Amino acid sequence: MTPLVYVLEEQVRDLLSQTGDVRLADGVAYGFDGWTVFHAYTEKPFSTPSGYICPCVATRSDAAGFADEEKLMMQVRGRADPDGRPIVVLVAGTDAGGSPSCRALILTERGVAGADTRFVPRRSELYSRNTGLLETSALAEKKVVIVGLGSGGSPIALELARAGIGHFTLIDFDRLELGNISRHVCGVNDLGRYKTLAVRDQLLQKNPFAEVSTMEVNVNQSLSQVEDAVAVCDLLIVASDNDQSRFNLNQMSLNNNRVALYGRAITRAAGGDVLRVRPWKGPCYNCVFSSGLVDGREEEMSQKRQALAVLPAYVEEDKINAMIQVGLSSDIAPIANMMTKMALVELSRGIQTGMSTVDEDLASDFYVWANRREEAYANWPHMGFKWPHPSILRWYGARVDRDPDCLVCGGHLEAEPTT
Repeated sequence: MTPLVYVLEEQVRDLLSQTGDVRLADGVAYGFDGWTVFHAYTEKPFSTPSGYICPCVATRSDAAGFADEEKLMMQVRGRADPDGRPIVVLVAGTDAGGSPSCRALILTERGVAGADTRFVPRRSELYSRNTGLLETSALAEKKVVIVGLGSGGSPIALELARAGIGHFTLIDFDRLELGNISRHVCGVNDLGRYKTLAVRDQLLQKNPFAEVSTMEVNVNQSLSQVEDAVAVCDLLIVASDNDQSRFNLNQMSLNNNRVALYGRAITRAAGGDVLRVRPWKGPCYNCVFSSGLVDGREEEMSQKRQALAVLPAYVEEDKINAMIQVGLSSDIAPIANMMTKMALVELSRGIQTGMSTVDEDLASDFYVWANRREEAYANWPHMGFKWPHPSILRWYGARVDRDPDCLVCGGHLEAEPTT
């Protein structure tokens, strides 16, 4: 099999834009499947890819479009890897039409082999399959703040990256634990890492053009720092696991007239709900969650940290573990998916796309989902074949009006639209 080498088109363009003497640049490559597939970089990538690491050197053709291959290989052999791993050699140039091109060679102990080279394309091509549904050029400029990078927030972040959102601020102070892995987008290789940093690397694998900043802070202890991020975003997404942070973020979204989405799972992910807050145009978080509408819907307890906060000191480990509730990834997915859809609708507002029709259906600000007939949903009827009737595994929009006596948003006039 002829080796296959993937190269970032933008890096090749940068290499060709350099002036001065032609020289070798040290990069890095990652090999897969018995060194038959390589992902090669002319400089260190922003995130850590998978695969087995091996050397990579890059150069560009001279002004005449010529590279002395024999001389080049003599130079490269001097950088041979002591462990016998192959070396990927990239030679950047231009084709007959003046477009960037790249030739790859694989140097091993057996000699030099040619390789098929393929570009990882520029941004406009990477999201070509979204055309008509999303305006990717506009979404690339949008700024999203996501608070909580657990089983709910991490897939939302990943889906928005796939959609072409260009700017993310990820906020969470938790590290990835073994119990998180079954429901998280990250795996065992990320154990012990901050969720923000692990998810950042996942986002950059889907959207290498995104700008991702992270904040490993507790929202409730870093209010001014978090509000600075909220003040300049286009959308705030709240997937945190406690009400104190949600109430604080609700105040920040109102202070800065920023639309916010709140999503949560309840009691072993038996169900959940999603709230959209458009400041001063509808209910805020306090209007809904201080109104009695959601009485009996206990928050899901999925972290050891949450259990320790409510249990006495020095409690046995088995009691701590018993407090942590089990919920399937597939139970979280509908809630994360709904939040993603609503986020794309908000970020596409004012742009005529395929998402415009979804906005017509999302007339409610508050939505309820049930996974199983237990807890708050115990008395719901079986789904059966009665499609017009309430049942599990469906979304229901609830009419929730803004509370004129709300202690947070009551009495305020509607603000001017955010530009």
